[in-house]
Amino acid sequence: MLLRSMFEGNELSGTLGEYPLTAENLFRVGLALCTYLVIEREKEKPTLGLDILNFATIALAVGFMAGGGDVFIGEGDLKVLYRVKEKHTLIFEGITDLELKKVESILFSRYNIPKKRGEEVGKLWIEGRKL
Repeated sequence: MLLRSMFEGNELSGTLGEYPLTAENLFRVGLALCTYLVIEREKEKPTLGLDILNFATIALAVGFMAGGGDVFIGEGDLKVLYRVKEKHTLIFEGITDLELKKVESILFSRYNIPKKRGEEVGKLWIEGRKL
């Protein structure tokens, strides 16, 4: 049996609420993305930029903040765009296909992805204000 990749190029697509766009999976993807940026790119406080807030982007953002990263509406070290093509799609900019495969390996390995606690948890910034 051949397992297919979760990401198709730099996109993650599906039906909202069904794998891979469940809240739980998007949380883990956000956490793995933040972990990747901290470990591989050596970003002390990585940032995620979103173009819109909705079910998919918020679930992803919560995981990213759990990893210690900050989330902005606008630009970041990594930008995620939300589009509806044939399916709901998250488009990742600022990260290569190879890097997304490494993120996927973090997700599917036995590696216990560390979560931050207390003041180390990332923040959500909207229009320059911390929420």
